[in-house]
Parts: sequence; C-alpha cells; structure tokens
Amino acid sequence: CNGTMSSSSRRSRRTAAVDDIEAASNDNDTNSSNPRLQAIRERSRAVAEREASRLARPEASLASHKLGHASKSKSAVSSTPFGQLMKTTTKSGGGTTNNNEAQEWCGPFSVARQMIAAREDARRLRLQQTEEGENDNKEHHPLDHVMEEARLEQQRKDNPSMNWISRRHRTDATNNSNYYVKRRKRFHKQKELMGIGGNSVPSLFRLCINYLVDNFEHVDSLGLVDHSIRVALCERLVAQGKMNGAAFDVLAEEGVETLELVDCAQVTQDQFCDAIKVLIPIGLRAILLQHCGRCFGGQAVKTIVDMKSDDIQLFALSLSGAYLLSDDDLARLIGATSHSLTSIDLTACPLVGPQFCNAIGQHYASSFDDVTHCLLELSLEDIPLKKEALLSLGAASDALRNLKSLK
Repeated sequence: CNGTMSSSSRRSRRTAAVDDIEAASNDNDTNSSNPRLQAIRERSRAVAEREASRLARPEASLASHKLGHASKSKSAVSSTPFGQLMKTTTKSGGGTTNNNEAQEWCGPFSVARQMIAAREDARRLRLQQTEEGENDNKEHHPLDHVMEEARLEQQRKDNPSMNWISRRHRTDATNNSNYYVKRRKRFHKQKELMGIGGNSVPSLFRLCINYLVDNFEHVDSLGLVDHSIRVALCERLVAQGKMNGAAFDVLAEEGVETLELVDCAQVTQDQFCDAIKVLIPIGLRAILLQHCGRCFGGQAVKTIVDMKSDDIQLFALSLSGAYLLSDDDLARLIGATSHSLTSIDLTACPLVGPQFCNAIGQHYASSFDDVTHCLLELSLEDIPLKKEALLSLGAASDALRNLKSLK
C-alpha cells in the first residue's frame, strides 16, 4: 500500500512540473508577441549590463560604450559610492573642450588624491610666478612701500577684524602711562610668579626655576648661568618671600658681570658693600637695583669711590628707590665712575638735586681732560629737580652732545 502511494505522489509531482514548463512557454510566446513587454525587457537588460560593467571596472570610462536602446534619463540614479563615471567639459575662451581626466567618485581616498593634486598644482603655480617675478627686471618705484601700506590700510578698513589685537599683546601707550594699569599689570605678574591663577601651561624653563626656588636653601652656587636666569630666580624668590641675605650671596657670587636685583629690601648695606668690594675689581660692569633704599647709601658710594680708577669698569648704573643716597654722594659717584659710565637711570631718589646736574656737566664735558667720557643714556623719573637745574645741565656745557636716549 505504501509503495502504491509513493509512486502516485511521484507521478503527480512530475505532472505539475510539466504543466509549469508549458505555462512558462506560453507566457514567453505571449511576451514575445507583445512589443511593449519586449521593450521593457530589453531596457532592463541594458541597465543591468551597464551597472554590472561599471561595478566590475569602476576605473574604465563608459563614454566609448554607448547603448542606443537604453536611456539614462529613464533609469534610476545609482546610490553606490562609485557615482557616475563620465567625461567632464571645461570652458576656455569661447569654446568648450573635453577633459581627458575622468571625474572620480566622492570617496575618502579619491577626495584625498584630488586635494593632493590641487596642492601640487598650486605649488607649481607659485614657483612659476616666483620665477617670473625674479626674471622681471622692471624698475621699482621708491613709493612702492607707501603704496603697499596704503593697500593694507584699506584692507583693514574693509575688514575690521584685521585690527583685533589680543588683550595679552596690547601695547597702548595711553594705557601704559596710566598708573592704575601699571599697578594691575604688576599685580597680575606677581600672582603669576607666585603660581596663583593663570590658565597657561608653565614652560620647562618656568618649571626648572620653580624647582630651584623651592630648594634654594640647598643651592651654594649657580655657576656660569645666563643673566636672564639669575633675574628669573630673583623674581621668583621675591614673589615667594625668600629673597634674604643668603639668597643675595648666591645671586651676587664671584664672576657675574651684571648685578640686577628686583627687590633689595632684605639686603643690608654692609652685605652689599662686602659684595661689591669683590665684584667690581674682577669685572662687574652693571649695577641694576630696585627698592635699594636700604642697601645703597653713603657707605656703598664710599666703597666704590675708594677703589682704584682702573678697577672700576661700570658702564650702567640704575637705582630705584634709593632714599638714603644724598646729592653729594651721587655727585662723588659720578666723578669716580665717569670714565666708563655711559648709562644712568635714577627713579624715585628724593635727595638728588643740582649737584648731580653739575657733576654731569663737569665730568662729561668735551673740555674734560679724558676724551673717553661719553654719556649715552640718561633717564630721570620721579626726581625732584627744579627747572633751573635741568636748564643748567643742558646749557652750561656740552655734556649731552653724544646722548642717544633721554627720558
């Protein structure tokens, strides 16, 4: 019974397959007789061939392979990343010329290649223009620089953003002369030196300075370091309140050519005199002191005046806040150092008076025996000099004949 049922089921399946083949044959005959269905089939086959060839060989151009029986306007736009490969046309002058380079698809590697090619083309164009400019032997007008400045000024007017300057880099003369602005800048600088506030990352130099200052009690000598490093250490020591006598001995060690201290409030006059007794004979060239009212007075002047003239090679003297320095002592100091001193800077020295002006007029005059005396820089700020003293300084002699800077 089971064998009879299986054989009957096989015969039924065979009969169904034959019926399907006959139905398909009838459909093909019907479609072949219908021209509209035939056109749709041909067009679908053309679209399939075109897409298959493009996906298989995306670098090949399809302009030479045209299908007359297929219309691109009737086919769907491809969404594949390869895009349409077609020849581009560029207009030059009044005509249109074909470009042999095929437009690539908008993938990341293709965009990168296009950017590199455009950069190389721009570089070649710049080199070509540079060579043409070098080969150009035309004469330049003397007012070309003025015309360039006028062009830049016009650009700044058209583009106001070009006039923007960062707050950190602004150097306005009116703001610098404002006392409040000076105090604010000094306060921010002191906070920066103390490590309070500030949103900038410290440099390697600043980190090293901070490490040395934190362990400065263990420093016996700085050795042959640059002058700027000593100034940075002094500023950091003052900001942290560590500028004492021991720190002064380290900064004013033997061998320095410039003694610059931003705050001498903790340095005694005896300690300063002991230091300059050693430093001046072995080559000290400049003394730059701020807040030196305690350490620079009559005793320091006597120490310098009592030295031999050949041992004194000071060319710069800058004193700020020397309230103990009298007019007579400063006049004697000018007389002892005038053979080498070319720069004088005095700030907030209340006892300086007309004798200082007379000393400059006497020792820097051209009628003086030593013709090497030459004053190049003179700066006086917050000095109680009367108008008559200043006029006598300029009219009594030609001491200011070689002056390059006067403030």
